[in-house]
Amino acid sequence: MRSSSSTHAVSVPAPVPEDARILAAASGILEAEPNARFFQELVRRAVEDMGVDYAWVRLDGPACGAEFTASQSGGAGLSANAAGAAAELGARLAPAASYVCLDGIPASHPWFRQAAARACVAHTLLDADGTACGHIAFLFRRGLADASGYSAAQAMLAAFARHAVLGAAARERELARLRDVVRQHEALFQTAPVLINAFGPDGRCTLWNEACEQRFGWTEAEVKACRNPLELFYPDPQTRQQVIDTVGLRPNRAFREWHPRARSGERLAVLWSNVRLPDGKVVNIGMDMTDNRRTEAALARLARIDDLTGCWNRAEILKRVEDRLAAAARGEGGPNTALMLDLDYFKQVNDRYGHLGGDTALRHFCDQLRACLREDDSIGRLGGEEFLVLLADSDVDVAHAVCARLRASLRQHPVDIDGEAVALSVSGGIARFAEGDASASDVLRRADFALYQAKRAGRDCAVEYRV
Repeated sequence: MRSSSSTHAVSVPAPVPEDARILAAASGILEAEPNARFFQELVRRAVEDMGVDYAWVRLDGPACGAEFTASQSGGAGLSANAAGAAAELGARLAPAASYVCLDGIPASHPWFRQAAARACVAHTLLDADGTACGHIAFLFRRGLADASGYSAAQAMLAAFARHAVLGAAARERELARLRDVVRQHEALFQTAPVLINAFGPDGRCTLWNEACEQRFGWTEAEVKACRNPLELFYPDPQTRQQVIDTVGLRPNRAFREWHPRARSGERLAVLWSNVRLPDGKVVNIGMDMTDNRRTEAALARLARIDDLTGCWNRAEILKRVEDRLAAAARGEGGPNTALMLDLDYFKQVNDRYGHLGGDTALRHFCDQLRACLREDDSIGRLGGEEFLVLLADSDVDVAHAVCARLRASLRQHPVDIDGEAVALSVSGGIARFAEGDASASDVLRRADFALYQAKRAGRDCAVEYRV
Protein backbone atom coordinates (compact mmCIF):
# COMPACT_ATOMS: atom_id res chain seq x y z
CA MET A 1 0.00 0.00 0.00
CA ARG A 2 1.31 3.15 -1.12
CA SER A 3 1.43 5.66 1.51
CA SER A 4 0.31 9.07 0.68
CA SER A 5 1.03 12.29 2.32
CA SER A 6 -1.33 15.22 2.57
CA THR A 7 -0.43 18.84 3.03
CA HIS A 8 -2.52 20.88 5.45
CA ALA A 9 -2.62 24.58 4.60
CA VAL A 10 -2.46 26.83 7.70
CA SER A 11 -4.33 30.15 7.36
CA VAL A 12 -2.22 32.99 8.77
CA PRO A 13 -3.92 36.39 9.06
CA ALA A 14 -2.39 38.98 6.84
CA PRO A 15 -0.66 41.71 8.86
CA VAL A 16 -2.77 44.77 9.40
CA PRO A 17 -1.27 47.71 7.60
CA GLU A 18 0.27 50.23 9.95
CA ASP A 19 -2.00 53.09 8.84
CA ALA A 20 -5.11 50.96 9.32
CA ARG A 21 -4.00 50.07 12.85
CA ILE A 22 -3.37 53.71 13.66
CA LEU A 23 -6.74 54.83 12.27
CA ALA A 24 -8.51 52.01 14.07
CA ALA A 25 -6.96 53.15 17.32
CA ALA A 26 -8.03 56.71 16.54
CA SER A 27 -11.58 55.50 15.87
CA GLY A 28 -11.59 53.87 19.27
CA ILE A 29 -10.59 57.16 20.88
CA LEU A 30 -13.64 58.80 19.28
CA GLU A 31 -15.82 56.60 21.48
CA ALA A 32 -14.64 58.50 24.55
CA GLU A 33 -17.00 60.98 26.22
CA PRO A 34 -16.84 64.34 24.38
CA ASN A 35 -15.73 66.41 27.34
CA ALA A 36 -12.51 67.77 28.80
CA ARG A 37 -11.39 64.23 29.73
CA PHE A 38 -11.40 63.37 26.02
CA PHE A 39 -7.95 64.89 25.55
CA GLN A 40 -6.49 62.94 28.45
CA GLU A 41 -7.92 59.80 26.88
CA LEU A 42 -6.46 60.86 23.52
CA VAL A 43 -2.87 61.13 24.74
CA ARG A 44 -3.16 57.92 26.79
CA ARG A 45 -4.52 55.85 23.90
CA ALA A 46 -2.06 57.39 21.45
CA VAL A 47 0.78 56.07 23.57
CA GLU A 48 -0.82 52.73 24.35
CA ASP A 49 -2.46 51.86 21.01
CA MET A 50 -0.67 53.88 18.30
CA GLY A 51 2.93 53.38 19.27
CA VAL A 52 3.54 57.06 20.04
CA ASP A 53 6.40 57.64 22.48
CA TYR A 54 5.19 60.98 23.75
CA ALA A 55 1.70 62.44 23.15
CA TRP A 56 0.87 66.01 24.00
CA VAL A 57 -2.25 68.23 23.69
CA ARG A 58 -2.34 71.89 24.60
CA LEU A 59 -5.45 74.09 24.67
CA ASP A 60 -4.74 77.81 24.60
CA GLY A 61 -6.80 80.78 25.75
CA PRO A 62 -8.16 81.98 29.11
CA ALA A 63 -11.40 80.06 28.66
CA CYS A 64 -9.88 76.63 28.06
CA GLY A 65 -6.15 76.75 28.84
CA ALA A 66 -5.00 73.23 29.69
CA GLU A 67 -2.26 70.71 28.89
CA PHE A 68 -2.47 66.89 28.61
CA THR A 69 0.54 64.57 28.28
CA ALA A 70 1.34 60.86 28.20
CA SER A 71 4.56 58.92 27.46
CA GLN A 72 5.81 55.39 27.16
CA SER A 73 6.85 53.88 30.48
CA GLY A 74 10.32 53.54 29.16
CA GLY A 75 10.50 57.02 27.85
CA ALA A 76 11.52 58.83 30.98
CA GLY A 77 14.42 60.43 29.18
CA LEU A 78 12.11 61.55 26.42
CA SER A 79 9.47 63.04 28.65
CA ALA A 80 11.96 65.17 30.55
CA ASN A 81 12.14 67.81 27.80
CA ALA A 82 9.68 66.52 25.22
CA ALA A 83 6.91 68.80 26.47
CA GLY A 84 8.83 71.93 25.52
CA ALA A 85 9.84 70.44 22.19
CA ALA A 86 6.27 69.42 21.34
CA ALA A 87 4.93 72.80 22.38
CA GLU A 88 7.29 74.74 20.16
CA LEU A 89 6.98 72.38 17.23
CA GLY A 90 3.19 72.34 17.45
CA ALA A 91 3.12 76.12 17.32
CA ARG A 92 5.53 76.27 14.33
CA LEU A 93 3.91 73.60 12.19
CA ALA A 94 1.24 74.43 9.62
CA PRO A 95 -2.48 74.32 10.60
CA ALA A 96 -2.85 71.02 8.74
CA ALA A 97 -1.32 67.83 10.10
CA SER A 98 2.44 68.09 9.54
CA TYR A 99 5.44 65.89 9.96
CA VAL A 100 8.94 66.91 10.91
CA CYS A 101 11.88 64.52 10.81
CA LEU A 102 14.37 65.46 13.49
CA ASP A 103 17.25 63.39 12.12
CA GLY A 104 20.28 65.55 11.81
CA ILE A 105 19.29 68.06 14.45
CA PRO A 106 22.07 68.11 17.07
CA ALA A 107 21.21 66.66 20.42
CA SER A 108 22.42 69.93 21.91
CA HIS A 109 19.64 71.85 20.15
CA PRO A 110 17.50 73.61 22.83
CA TRP A 111 14.37 71.92 21.51
CA PHE A 112 15.58 68.41 22.11
CA ARG A 113 18.41 68.51 24.57
CA GLN A 114 18.29 65.14 26.41
CA ALA A 115 15.01 64.32 24.65
CA ALA A 116 16.37 61.88 22.07
CA ALA A 117 13.36 62.59 19.81
CA ARG A 118 13.76 61.88 16.08
CA ALA A 119 10.29 62.64 14.66
CA CYS A 120 7.27 64.80 15.37
CA VAL A 121 3.75 64.82 13.91
CA ALA A 122 1.56 67.78 14.90
CA HIS A 123 -1.82 69.25 14.08
CA THR A 124 -3.43 72.58 14.96
CA LEU A 125 -6.69 72.43 16.91
CA LEU A 126 -9.52 74.76 15.84
CA ASP A 127 -12.43 75.78 18.00
CA ALA A 128 -16.09 75.83 16.92
CA ASP A 129 -15.54 79.21 15.23
CA GLY A 130 -12.53 78.00 13.24
CA THR A 131 -10.00 79.85 15.37
CA ALA A 132 -6.75 78.12 16.30
CA CYS A 133 -6.93 77.22 19.96
CA GLY A 134 -4.16 74.66 20.53
CA HIS A 135 -2.19 71.71 19.11
CA ILE A 136 -1.85 67.93 19.10
CA ALA A 137 1.72 66.65 18.91
CA PHE A 138 3.13 63.11 18.77
CA LEU A 139 6.90 62.64 19.38
CA PHE A 140 8.86 59.53 18.45
CA ARG A 141 12.31 58.24 19.42
CA ARG A 142 12.47 56.58 16.04
CA GLY A 143 12.27 57.99 12.58
CA LEU A 144 9.07 57.48 10.59
CA ALA A 145 9.19 56.18 7.06
CA ASP A 146 5.63 57.33 6.52
CA ALA A 147 3.77 59.69 8.85
CA SER A 148 0.53 59.77 6.83
CA GLY A 149 -1.29 57.42 9.20
CA TYR A 150 -0.51 59.60 12.21
CA SER A 151 -1.36 62.75 10.27
CA ALA A 152 -4.72 61.30 9.21
CA ALA A 153 -5.42 60.17 12.78
CA GLN A 154 -4.64 63.63 14.16
CA ALA A 155 -6.86 65.25 11.52
CA MET A 156 -9.69 62.89 12.48
CA LEU A 157 -9.22 63.54 16.20
CA ALA A 158 -8.93 67.29 15.70
CA ALA A 159 -12.13 67.42 13.63
CA PHE A 160 -14.01 65.44 16.26
CA ALA A 161 -12.58 67.61 19.03
CA ARG A 162 -13.59 70.81 17.20
CA HIS A 163 -17.24 69.88 16.81
CA ALA A 164 -17.97 67.43 19.60
CA VAL A 165 -15.64 68.54 22.39
CA LEU A 166 -14.57 72.14 21.91
CA GLY A 167 -17.92 73.08 20.37
CA ALA A 168 -19.75 71.57 23.33
CA ALA A 169 -17.36 73.32 25.71
CA ALA A 170 -17.98 76.62 23.94
CA ARG A 171 -21.72 76.05 24.14
CA GLU A 172 -21.44 75.17 27.80
CA ARG A 173 -19.39 78.31 28.46
CA GLU A 174 -21.99 80.36 26.61
CA LEU A 175 -24.78 78.70 28.57
CA ALA A 176 -22.87 79.38 31.79
CA ARG A 177 -22.45 83.00 30.73
CA LEU A 178 -26.15 83.28 29.95
CA ARG A 179 -27.05 81.64 33.25
CA ASP A 180 -24.82 84.15 35.01
CA VAL A 181 -26.52 86.99 33.13
CA VAL A 182 -29.92 85.59 34.13
CA ARG A 183 -28.81 85.33 37.77
CA GLN A 184 -27.56 88.92 37.68
CA HIS A 185 -30.80 90.16 36.15
CA GLU A 186 -32.84 88.18 38.66
CA ALA A 187 -30.76 89.66 41.48
CA LEU A 188 -31.21 93.12 40.01
CA PHE A 189 -34.94 92.56 39.62
CA GLN A 190 -35.33 91.29 43.17
CA THR A 191 -33.12 93.83 44.95
CA ALA A 192 -33.73 96.93 42.81
CA PRO A 193 -34.79 99.90 44.98
CA VAL A 194 -37.86 100.42 42.78
CA LEU A 195 -41.19 98.63 42.60
CA ILE A 196 -41.26 96.05 39.78
CA ASN A 197 -44.20 93.78 39.03
CA ALA A 198 -46.18 92.32 36.16
CA PHE A 199 -49.60 90.78 35.66
CA GLY A 200 -50.72 88.28 33.04
CA PRO A 201 -53.75 88.52 30.73
CA ASP A 202 -55.80 86.64 33.34
CA GLY A 203 -54.99 89.31 35.94
CA ARG A 204 -52.71 87.11 38.00
CA CYS A 205 -49.35 88.37 39.19
CA THR A 206 -46.29 86.99 37.39
CA LEU A 207 -43.56 89.23 38.83
CA TRP A 208 -43.33 90.72 42.32
CA ASN A 209 -39.95 91.92 43.60
CA GLU A 210 -38.71 92.48 47.15
CA ALA A 211 -39.42 96.23 47.05
CA CYS A 212 -43.09 95.49 46.29
CA GLU A 213 -43.23 92.97 49.11
CA GLN A 214 -41.75 95.42 51.61
CA ARG A 215 -43.86 98.40 50.55
CA PHE A 216 -47.23 96.75 50.01
CA GLY A 217 -46.95 94.15 52.76
CA TRP A 218 -47.99 91.09 50.71
CA THR A 219 -45.45 88.38 49.97
CA GLU A 220 -44.78 87.16 46.44
CA ALA A 221 -46.51 83.86 47.22
CA GLU A 222 -49.60 85.61 48.59
CA VAL A 223 -49.95 87.93 45.62
CA LYS A 224 -49.41 85.16 43.07
CA ALA A 225 -51.99 82.98 44.83
CA CYS A 226 -54.63 85.72 44.61
CA ARG A 227 -56.98 85.35 41.62
CA ASN A 228 -57.40 89.11 41.18
CA PRO A 229 -54.59 90.84 43.08
CA LEU A 230 -55.42 94.30 41.70
CA GLU A 231 -58.48 94.25 43.99
CA LEU A 232 -56.08 94.28 46.93
CA PHE A 233 -54.50 97.55 45.78
CA TYR A 234 -57.48 99.26 44.12
CA PRO A 235 -60.73 98.26 45.87
CA ASP A 236 -62.74 100.76 43.82
CA PRO A 237 -63.77 99.02 40.54
CA GLN A 238 -63.69 102.24 38.51
CA THR A 239 -60.16 103.11 39.62
CA ARG A 240 -59.05 99.52 39.08
CA GLN A 241 -60.35 99.58 35.51
CA GLN A 242 -58.51 102.84 34.85
CA VAL A 243 -55.30 101.19 36.01
CA ILE A 244 -55.88 98.23 33.68
CA ASP A 245 -56.64 100.54 30.76
CA THR A 246 -53.32 102.36 31.16
CA VAL A 247 -51.46 99.10 30.44
CA GLY A 248 -53.56 97.72 27.57
CA LEU A 249 -52.02 96.95 24.20
CA ARG A 250 -50.03 100.17 24.12
CA PRO A 251 -48.62 100.76 27.59
CA ASN A 252 -47.69 104.32 28.46
CA ARG A 253 -44.02 104.65 29.36
CA ALA A 254 -44.59 108.07 30.94
CA PHE A 255 -44.90 108.05 34.73
CA ARG A 256 -48.39 108.51 36.15
CA GLU A 257 -49.30 108.80 39.79
CA TRP A 258 -51.66 106.29 41.36
CA HIS A 259 -52.69 105.73 44.96
CA PRO A 260 -52.76 101.97 45.67
CA ARG A 261 -53.63 100.60 49.08
CA ALA A 262 -51.07 98.74 51.18
CA ARG A 263 -51.91 95.76 53.36
CA SER A 264 -51.97 98.04 56.40
CA GLY A 265 -54.67 100.15 54.76
CA GLU A 266 -52.27 103.00 54.08
CA ARG A 267 -52.83 104.86 50.83
CA LEU A 268 -49.57 105.15 48.93
CA ALA A 269 -48.50 107.62 46.27
CA VAL A 270 -46.68 105.73 43.50
CA LEU A 271 -45.44 106.88 40.10
CA TRP A 272 -45.98 103.98 37.68
CA SER A 273 -44.55 103.46 34.21
CA ASN A 274 -45.24 100.48 31.94
CA VAL A 275 -42.56 98.87 29.76
CA ARG A 276 -43.33 96.30 27.07
CA LEU A 277 -40.69 93.57 26.71
CA PRO A 278 -39.71 91.98 23.36
CA ASP A 279 -41.89 88.93 24.12
CA GLY A 280 -44.93 91.18 24.52
CA LYS A 281 -45.15 91.06 28.31
CA VAL A 282 -45.66 94.34 30.15
CA VAL A 283 -43.58 95.10 33.25
CA ASN A 284 -44.65 97.84 35.65
CA ILE A 285 -41.92 100.05 37.12
CA GLY A 286 -42.92 102.12 40.15
CA MET A 287 -41.33 104.77 42.33
CA ASP A 288 -42.77 105.17 45.82
CA MET A 289 -43.46 108.87 46.36
CA THR A 290 -45.48 108.54 49.57
CA ASP A 291 -42.88 110.05 51.87
CA ASN A 292 -42.11 112.76 49.30
CA ARG A 293 -45.77 113.70 49.06
CA ARG A 294 -46.03 113.85 52.85
CA THR A 295 -42.96 116.04 52.99
CA GLU A 296 -44.37 118.29 50.29
CA ALA A 297 -47.68 118.51 52.15
CA ALA A 298 -45.88 119.28 55.41
CA LEU A 299 -43.83 122.01 53.74
CA ALA A 300 -46.92 123.43 52.10
CA ARG A 301 -48.66 123.44 55.46
CA LEU A 302 -45.71 125.14 57.11
CA ALA A 303 -45.95 127.88 54.51
CA ARG A 304 -49.51 128.52 55.73
CA ILE A 305 -48.82 128.26 59.46
CA ASP A 306 -47.90 130.98 61.91
CA ASP A 307 -44.55 129.91 63.39
CA LEU A 308 -45.23 131.14 66.91
CA THR A 309 -48.76 129.94 67.62
CA GLY A 310 -49.30 127.10 65.12
CA CYS A 311 -52.45 128.81 63.86
CA TRP A 312 -53.04 129.60 60.19
CA ASN A 313 -51.20 132.69 59.06
CA ARG A 314 -52.94 135.80 57.75
CA ALA A 315 -52.85 134.75 54.07
CA GLU A 316 -54.33 131.32 54.79
CA ILE A 317 -57.18 132.45 57.05
CA LEU A 318 -58.20 135.14 54.56
CA LYS A 319 -58.13 132.53 51.78
CA ARG A 320 -60.44 130.32 53.82
CA VAL A 321 -62.84 133.21 54.27
CA GLU A 322 -62.78 133.76 50.49
CA ASP A 323 -63.45 130.04 49.92
CA ARG A 324 -66.51 130.17 52.23
CA LEU A 325 -67.79 133.25 50.44
CA ALA A 326 -67.45 131.47 47.08
CA ALA A 327 -69.25 128.38 48.41
CA ALA A 328 -72.05 130.55 49.81
CA ALA A 329 -72.40 132.25 46.42
CA ARG A 330 -72.95 128.80 44.89
CA GLY A 331 -75.59 128.05 47.49
CA GLU A 332 -73.42 125.53 49.34
CA GLY A 333 -73.29 125.16 53.12
CA GLY A 334 -75.05 127.05 55.87
CA PRO A 335 -74.42 130.43 57.48
CA ASN A 336 -70.88 131.49 58.29
CA THR A 337 -69.64 133.74 61.05
CA ALA A 338 -66.34 135.54 61.64
CA LEU A 339 -65.04 136.17 65.15
CA MET A 340 -62.19 138.68 65.54
CA LEU A 341 -60.32 138.41 68.85
CA ASP A 342 -57.78 140.71 70.51
CA LEU A 343 -55.91 140.11 73.78
CA ASP A 344 -56.60 142.90 76.26
CA TYR A 345 -53.67 144.96 77.59
CA PHE A 346 -51.18 142.79 75.73
CA LYS A 347 -48.72 145.68 75.50
CA GLN A 348 -48.47 145.68 79.27
CA VAL A 349 -47.60 141.97 79.24
CA ASN A 350 -44.79 142.64 76.76
CA ASP A 351 -43.53 145.64 78.73
CA ARG A 352 -43.46 143.74 82.01
CA TYR A 353 -42.30 140.27 80.90
CA GLY A 354 -40.51 141.04 77.64
CA HIS A 355 -41.20 139.58 74.23
CA LEU A 356 -40.46 136.02 75.36
CA GLY A 357 -43.12 136.39 78.03
CA GLY A 358 -45.46 137.85 75.41
CA ASP A 359 -44.82 134.87 73.15
CA THR A 360 -45.68 132.51 76.01
CA ALA A 361 -48.94 134.40 76.59
CA LEU A 362 -49.90 134.17 72.89
CA ARG A 363 -49.27 130.43 72.74
CA HIS A 364 -51.28 129.91 75.93
CA PHE A 365 -54.13 131.97 74.53
CA CYS A 366 -54.25 129.86 71.34
CA ASP A 367 -54.23 126.61 73.32
CA GLN A 368 -57.24 127.81 75.32
CA LEU A 369 -59.00 128.97 72.16
CA ARG A 370 -58.56 125.64 70.38
CA ALA A 371 -60.16 123.85 73.31
CA CYS A 372 -63.30 125.97 72.78
CA LEU A 373 -63.70 125.26 69.04
CA ARG A 374 -64.91 122.43 66.84
CA GLU A 375 -62.67 120.46 64.47
CA ASP A 376 -63.94 122.25 61.36
CA ASP A 377 -63.43 125.75 62.77
CA SER A 378 -60.33 127.70 61.67
CA ILE A 379 -58.04 130.02 63.64
CA GLY A 380 -55.76 132.50 61.95
CA ARG A 381 -53.35 135.06 63.33
CA LEU A 382 -53.88 138.40 61.61
CA GLY A 383 -50.87 139.97 63.31
CA GLY A 384 -49.57 140.78 66.81
CA GLU A 385 -52.20 139.77 69.36
CA GLU A 386 -55.11 139.88 66.89
CA PHE A 387 -56.76 136.66 65.67
CA LEU A 388 -59.63 135.69 63.38
CA VAL A 389 -61.85 132.65 63.91
CA LEU A 390 -63.91 131.30 61.00
CA LEU A 391 -66.98 129.45 62.25
CA ALA A 392 -68.27 127.43 59.30
CA ASP A 393 -71.97 126.62 59.07
CA SER A 394 -72.59 128.56 62.29
CA ASP A 395 -74.66 131.55 63.28
CA VAL A 396 -73.73 134.37 65.64
CA ASP A 397 -75.05 132.40 68.62
CA VAL A 398 -72.19 129.96 68.23
CA ALA A 399 -69.75 132.87 68.16
CA HIS A 400 -71.17 134.28 71.40
CA ALA A 401 -70.91 130.83 73.04
CA VAL A 402 -67.28 130.44 71.91
CA CYS A 403 -66.39 133.85 73.36
CA ALA A 404 -68.06 133.04 76.65
CA ARG A 405 -66.20 129.71 76.98
CA LEU A 406 -62.90 131.30 76.01
CA ARG A 407 -63.16 134.16 78.51
CA ALA A 408 -64.07 131.71 81.29
CA SER A 409 -61.19 129.39 80.37
CA LEU A 410 -58.69 132.27 80.44
CA ARG A 411 -59.84 133.24 83.91
CA GLN A 412 -59.64 129.67 85.15
CA HIS A 413 -56.26 128.97 83.55
CA PRO A 414 -53.82 131.84 83.94
CA VAL A 415 -50.57 131.60 82.01
CA ASP A 416 -47.31 130.88 83.86
CA ILE A 417 -44.68 133.46 82.87
CA ASP A 418 -41.37 133.17 84.73
CA GLY A 419 -43.15 131.49 87.67
CA GLU A 420 -45.86 134.11 87.90
CA ALA A 421 -49.53 133.35 87.15
CA VAL A 422 -50.82 135.97 84.72
CA ALA A 423 -54.57 136.14 83.98
CA LEU A 424 -55.47 137.07 80.41
CA SER A 425 -58.69 138.48 78.96
CA VAL A 426 -59.93 138.93 75.40
CA SER A 427 -62.33 141.13 73.48
CA GLY A 428 -64.26 139.88 70.47
CA GLY A 429 -66.04 141.30 67.44
CA ILE A 430 -68.64 139.10 65.72
CA ALA A 431 -69.78 139.51 62.12
CA ARG A 432 -71.95 137.20 60.07
CA PHE A 433 -71.37 136.73 56.36
CA ALA A 434 -73.78 138.79 54.26
CA GLU A 435 -75.14 138.26 50.75
CA GLY A 436 -73.51 141.43 49.47
CA ASP A 437 -70.00 140.53 50.64
CA ALA A 438 -67.67 140.72 47.65
CA SER A 439 -64.48 139.70 49.46
CA ALA A 440 -62.99 138.83 52.82
CA SER A 441 -62.31 142.54 53.39
CA ASP A 442 -66.06 143.19 53.69
CA VAL A 443 -66.39 140.60 56.46
CA LEU A 444 -63.26 141.74 58.30
CA ARG A 445 -64.35 145.36 58.16
CA ARG A 446 -67.56 144.58 60.08
CA ALA A 447 -65.82 142.24 62.55
CA ASP A 448 -63.14 144.87 63.22
CA PHE A 449 -65.79 147.52 63.86
CA ALA A 450 -67.56 145.22 66.34
CA LEU A 451 -64.21 144.53 68.08
CA TYR A 452 -63.62 148.27 68.41
CA GLN A 453 -67.01 148.56 70.11
CA ALA A 454 -66.10 145.76 72.52
CA LYS A 455 -62.92 147.62 73.47
CA ARG A 456 -64.91 150.79 74.08
CA ALA A 457 -67.38 148.82 76.17
CA GLY A 458 -64.65 147.99 78.69
CA ARG A 459 -62.94 144.92 77.13
CA ASP A 460 -63.32 141.27 78.21
CA CYS A 461 -66.55 141.01 76.23
CA ALA A 462 -67.89 140.22 72.75
CA VAL A 463 -69.95 142.54 70.54
CA GLU A 464 -71.95 141.55 67.47
CA TYR A 465 -71.96 143.82 64.47
CA ARG A 466 -75.40 145.22 63.80
CA VAL A 467 -76.46 147.50 60.98
